[in-house]
Amino acid sequence: MKTIKNPDGLKNLALNFGLTAGALLFGVIVGEIGLRIAKIEYPPPPRSYETPPVLPLYNFKHPYRGWAGNPGATAPWTGEGVQSQIKFNSGGFNDKERTKEKPKNGFRVALMGDSFTEELYVPLELSYRAVVERELQKCPAFAGKQVEVLNFGVQGYSTAQALMTLRHDAWNYDPDMVVLNFYAGNDIRNNYRSLEHDHLRPFFVYQDGKLVEDMSFRDLDPDYKDPYQTSLIDRLPIGLVRNSRILQLIRKSELEAKKKQFMKDYEEINIAFYREPAPASDWEAAWKVSEDLIKLFQAEVYKKGADFLLATISDSYQVLPNPQWQEDFKQIHKINDLYYPDKRLAKLRETHDIQVYNLAGPIWLEAKKRNKCLHGFDNAFKCGGHWNQEGNEVAGTIIAKYICDKYTQKFSQSPTSTQNTKP
Repeated sequence: MKTIKNPDGLKNLALNFGLTAGALLFGVIVGEIGLRIAKIEYPPPPRSYETPPVLPLYNFKHPYRGWAGNPGATAPWTGEGVQSQIKFNSGGFNDKERTKEKPKNGFRVALMGDSFTEELYVPLELSYRAVVERELQKCPAFAGKQVEVLNFGVQGYSTAQALMTLRHDAWNYDPDMVVLNFYAGNDIRNNYRSLEHDHLRPFFVYQDGKLVEDMSFRDLDPDYKDPYQTSLIDRLPIGLVRNSRILQLIRKSELEAKKKQFMKDYEEINIAFYREPAPASDWEAAWKVSEDLIKLFQAEVYKKGADFLLATISDSYQVLPNPQWQEDFKQIHKINDLYYPDKRLAKLRETHDIQVYNLAGPIWLEAKKRNKCLHGFDNAFKCGGHWNQEGNEVAGTIIAKYICDKYTQKFSQSPTSTQNTKP
């Protein structure tokens, strides 16, 4: 029979452990009491599975897109831009109510993209979409037709998410033309997992040389979709965190540290799209995926007998009204050409017969002419961020004129149909 040779040692170990645990527990109790006396608390936000008091704008468990607007959802908009009341239509998009059946004399344009397309920042009737619809209705090429420009944009979307929206939503409305609004400022990194921090989205990856869907986001808990915005404390039961001021303080400190790390990590990422990527780098891989997604987009649109246009959205620094501001920005960040992404995407015209329209150049000319910033709001980023009200008007008018001119030219050559007339 085995005997314990040193029972006093075990007693001392148990005693030390008990004292340590007791001291720790005492410290926790004192800390909790102190924080409560000082009225210091940082309650965590509700978890995704907790039923909100009202229908939220977005559903973060969409099986194909990751997140999507909730049909009929309403909410006041108090963020960047003009304060207004948002109401999504029955399809869950920031648009007027639409019937899936196209009018007999109708011509429909589907706008695909991210926040520049969704446009929560100005009232619906003043948005880029509304301006395009209004101006196209005046176009002689569509005389006698009811022109409808449908908005399928959702903030934060990648090209992959736009493609999934086209497949599972937009085709239900029978568009005659699809316009993919591509914003190089974040679409390129959104399309590549290694550069994107928010993984609650579909990606496309190469399999036997072809792009295929990667839908692994379906297994991701929406509460932990972004490592920069979640704490280890968030893995604990929500009731425990809500009732512990110490855990709340630890959570707050960790998230503040992650926020600083995010700013450090993304300071370079947010300007890297201006530069030609190094061979075999993540950015070159992200560019390749993005370009191949655009090709796939066009192929699927043509297969349906509709027309396709890639419209590259302006970045705020590309269209500053004062050229010196642009030069200062380029020198600070060692950027050779602010229009590198536009020029690279424009090459798809020659290499793959893709119609590309770069908005930055015409918008910049208009900004200089008016001596006004066409991006930015007083309550957010002056001269930065999204198109302001005047910017929406300018961008919508420019793209509508381009589409009108192309269709006018095509119809003058072969006016028999609006289908299969690649503008």
